[in-house]
Amino acid sequence: MKIKTTLKKLTENLALLFLPFLMVFYVRLIGVTLRYNFVNTLSYRKAKTGGNCIFVFWHQKLFAPLYSHRNSKMNIMVSQHRDGELAARTLRFLGYTVTRGSTTRGGMKACLLMRKEIERHDLVITPDGPRGPRYHFSGGPVTIAKFSGRPILPVGIGARFAKYLSSWDRFMLPLPTSRINIVFGRVHYIKQKVEEDAIKDYLAKELNELNRVAEVF
Repeated sequence: MKIKTTLKKLTENLALLFLPFLMVFYVRLIGVTLRYNFVNTLSYRKAKTGGNCIFVFWHQKLFAPLYSHRNSKMNIMVSQHRDGELAARTLRFLGYTVTRGSTTRGGMKACLLMRKEIERHDLVITPDGPRGPRYHFSGGPVTIAKFSGRPILPVGIGARFAKYLSSWDRFMLPLPTSRINIVFGRVHYIKQKVEEDAIKDYLAKELNELNRVAEVF
C-alpha cells in the first residue's frame, strides 16, 4: 500500500511538472493558426475607462481567448482543487496572473482576494466555473463589481470550427485555422443596493445572447 501511494504521488508530481509545458505548447500550436475577429470594441474601451474591469464568459469558452490575450497579466481565478494547480501553472506560463479560490465555493474570501487584484489587473471570471452547473451565473462577479466600483463586461465567444468535449461544460476546443468571434457586450456598473438575483439572471441572458451572435458565421 505504501509503495502504491508513493508511486501515485510521484506520478502526480511528474504530471504537474511536464503537463503544463505540453498544454502551453498545444495552446500556442493551435492559437497561432486562429483568426480573431473582435466585435464592439467601443464597449471594451468604455469598460477600461478609468481602470481595470471584470471580463465574464462561460467556462466552456475559456480556451479560445487564451492565445489572443497571452502575456496580458489578466488575473484568472482558478479553483483550489488538485486539477486547479495544473491549470494555474499553465496560465502563468502563458503570461496570466492567477488567484486560487472560487467565488462559488470560496464565498466572500475569494471575492476579497479578487477585489484587491483588480487594482492591479483586469479580472477574468467564468461565472459557471469551476464545476458548473453549465451556464449558471454565480454571484462572485457581481459582488466584486459592487465593492470595487469597476464594471462587468460580458463576452460572447464563438468558433467557426470546434470540437466540444463531453465534460460538464461541453468545453470548446477550436480547430486549427478556425475563425474566432469575440463579442463584447454592455458595460455594467453594479450599484450597492442592486437586487443580485435579478442582475445575475440578466447577465446570464446577455451572455447567452452574445454567444448566439458570436456563433453566427
